Amino acid sequence: MVFSLQKDERVAATGTYLWGGSFECDLRIVFSRVRYGSGDYYDDPDVREDADVDTWYVQYGSTTQRGIFNAGGGGYPSLAEARAAAEAAPGIGATVRWNPHVA
Repeated sequence: MVFSLQKDERVAATGTYLWGGSFECDLRIVFSRVRYGSGDYYDDPDVREDADVDTWYVQYGSTTQRGIFNAGGGGYPSLAEARAAAEAAPGIGATVRWNPHVA
Protein backbone atom coordinates (compact mmCIF):
# COMPACT_ATOMS: atom_id res chain seq x y z
CA MET A 1 0.00 0.00 0.00
CA VAL A 2 1.23 3.48 -0.86
CA PHE A 3 -0.15 6.40 1.15
CA SER A 4 -1.32 9.46 -0.75
CA LEU A 5 -2.68 12.58 0.89
CA GLN A 6 -6.45 12.57 0.93
CA LYS A 7 -8.68 15.61 0.55
CA ASP A 8 -8.28 17.95 3.53
CA GLU A 9 -5.15 16.16 4.81
CA ARG A 10 -1.88 18.01 5.25
CA VAL A 11 1.67 17.18 6.21
CA ALA A 12 2.26 18.41 9.77
CA ALA A 13 5.87 17.26 10.23
CA THR A 14 8.63 15.65 8.18
CA GLY A 15 11.85 13.92 9.06
CA THR A 16 14.01 10.89 8.48
CA TYR A 17 14.92 7.63 10.16
CA LEU A 18 17.66 5.09 9.60
CA TRP A 19 16.69 1.63 8.41
CA GLY A 20 19.18 -1.02 9.42
CA GLY A 21 21.27 1.67 11.02
CA SER A 22 22.52 3.06 7.71
CA PHE A 23 19.80 3.65 5.08
CA GLU A 24 18.14 7.06 5.43
CA CYS A 25 14.39 6.93 4.84
CA ASP A 26 11.62 9.53 4.90
CA LEU A 27 9.10 9.99 7.68
CA ARG A 28 6.07 12.24 7.94
CA ILE A 29 3.11 12.96 10.14
CA VAL A 30 -0.14 13.70 8.36
CA PHE A 31 -3.02 15.63 9.94
CA SER A 32 -6.52 14.46 9.06
CA ARG A 33 -9.95 15.51 10.25
CA VAL A 34 -10.97 11.84 10.04
CA ARG A 35 -10.05 9.01 12.39
CA TYR A 36 -10.29 6.03 10.09
CA GLY A 37 -12.03 2.98 11.51
CA SER A 38 -10.89 -0.60 11.19
CA GLY A 39 -13.84 -1.63 9.03
CA ASP A 40 -13.80 -4.97 10.86
CA TYR A 41 -17.30 -6.27 11.56
CA TYR A 42 -16.15 -7.81 14.86
CA ASP A 43 -14.81 -4.54 16.29
CA ASP A 44 -16.96 -2.27 18.43
CA PRO A 45 -18.63 0.49 16.37
CA ASP A 46 -16.38 3.21 17.86
CA VAL A 47 -13.33 1.31 16.51
CA ARG A 48 -14.93 -0.02 13.31
CA GLU A 49 -16.43 3.20 11.93
CA ASP A 50 -14.71 6.35 10.66
CA ALA A 51 -15.19 9.38 12.91
CA ASP A 52 -14.90 13.13 12.39
CA VAL A 53 -12.05 13.63 14.86
CA ASP A 54 -8.75 15.49 14.39
CA THR A 55 -6.09 12.78 14.07
CA TRP A 56 -2.38 12.64 13.30
CA TYR A 57 -0.98 9.64 11.39
CA VAL A 58 2.67 8.54 11.25
CA GLN A 59 3.75 7.43 7.77
CA TYR A 60 7.09 5.77 7.07
CA GLY A 61 8.95 6.09 3.79
CA SER A 62 10.04 3.20 1.63
CA THR A 63 13.42 1.67 2.34
CA THR A 64 14.11 1.48 -1.40
CA GLN A 65 12.63 4.67 -2.89
CA ARG A 66 12.63 8.16 -1.38
CA GLY A 67 9.33 10.07 -1.33
CA ILE A 68 7.16 6.93 -1.29
CA PHE A 69 5.28 6.30 1.96
CA ASN A 70 4.26 2.67 2.18
CA ALA A 71 3.92 1.96 5.89
CA GLY A 72 2.00 3.68 8.63
CA GLY A 73 1.28 3.48 12.26
CA GLY A 74 -1.69 4.44 14.34
CA GLY A 75 -3.83 7.48 14.60
CA TYR A 76 -2.95 9.83 17.45
CA PRO A 77 -4.96 12.60 19.14
CA SER A 78 -2.11 15.13 18.93
CA LEU A 79 1.00 15.94 16.95
CA ALA A 80 3.11 15.51 20.08
CA GLU A 81 1.78 11.98 20.62
CA ALA A 82 2.40 11.06 16.97
CA ARG A 83 6.00 12.34 17.22
CA ALA A 84 6.50 10.41 20.46
CA ALA A 85 5.19 7.22 18.85
CA ALA A 86 7.61 7.57 15.91
CA GLU A 87 10.48 8.23 18.31
CA ALA A 88 9.56 5.09 20.28
CA ALA A 89 9.18 2.80 17.23
CA PRO A 90 11.16 -0.41 17.79
CA GLY A 91 14.39 -0.58 15.82
CA ILE A 92 14.21 2.93 14.34
CA GLY A 93 12.87 5.33 16.96
CA ALA A 94 16.27 6.38 18.27
CA THR A 95 17.31 7.39 14.74
CA VAL A 96 14.33 9.68 14.03
CA ARG A 97 15.35 13.23 13.12
CA TRP A 98 12.67 15.90 12.55
CA ASN A 99 13.08 18.68 10.01
CA PRO A 100 12.74 22.15 11.55
CA HIS A 101 10.15 23.15 8.94
CA VAL A 102 6.96 21.59 7.62
CA ALA A 103 6.97 20.37 4.02
